[in-house]
Amino acid sequence: MLNFLKHFFVNKAQDAQSGFVKMLVEFDPETASEAEIGELDDALTKLTRQMVDAKKAWEREDQEAREIQKNYDLRLAAAERLQARAEAAPEGEKAQVEASLAGLLAELEKMVPEIDREQREAQEAKAFYDELAEAVKSASERLKTARERLNDAKRRMEAAKVRMDRAQEQEERAKVVAGIKQQAGNLGTAFDAMTQKAQEMEARTEVHAQKAQLLAPPKSEDPYLAQALKEAQGVSTQPQQSLSDRLAALKKK
Repeated sequence: MLNFLKHFFVNKAQDAQSGFVKMLVEFDPETASEAEIGELDDALTKLTRQMVDAKKAWEREDQEAREIQKNYDLRLAAAERLQARAEAAPEGEKAQVEASLAGLLAELEKMVPEIDREQREAQEAKAFYDELAEAVKSASERLKTARERLNDAKRRMEAAKVRMDRAQEQEERAKVVAGIKQQAGNLGTAFDAMTQKAQEMEARTEVHAQKAQLLAPPKSEDPYLAQALKEAQGVSTQPQQSLSDRLAALKKK
């Protein structure tokens, strides 16, 4: 039953290792995602536990192999002593010593295949532990590489985002500058339009002024011409008084 459990454990562990090795082969540190790294990390944790169990199993198998070998060597040494004693024993004792020797040899002969089996199982357990240890080491290195690459990719992405944000800010500032220039252009256009409007209004003012001048009665500094124009317009005129006449009129008051 114990032997069955040993083999059952080895087979189950080998199945787990097979699945893990497949995952390890398919795992690419260059392009690993956070989910893939987490999946490998979980599998590595389980395999590490199995590696620890495999080491204990190997140590146990190795200890059992050592114990049975130690017992075999002890019995073999006792058999050699019995053989020497049988050769030197008197006839009355020799048969009894040889019977003890025969029983011991029969026991040793039964132990030989057990020793071979224990040693083989210890070797297999050691080989299996070595495979697991190598797989765990390889996976740890690849996982570390993948984690470093992912962290580096994250740092690069964050740095790229910072650069992108700065570029966007520069673009926005450039747009603002471009907007200000456009507004200045618009102001210039408005100024040109207002100047043109003012010129048009000045021209119209000049037109009105000219028309007003043409429509106004003609003026002249010639008193005779002025009097004639007034008379032509039906405006009565009185002869202008002389200075002496004006003074005489004031004295009458």
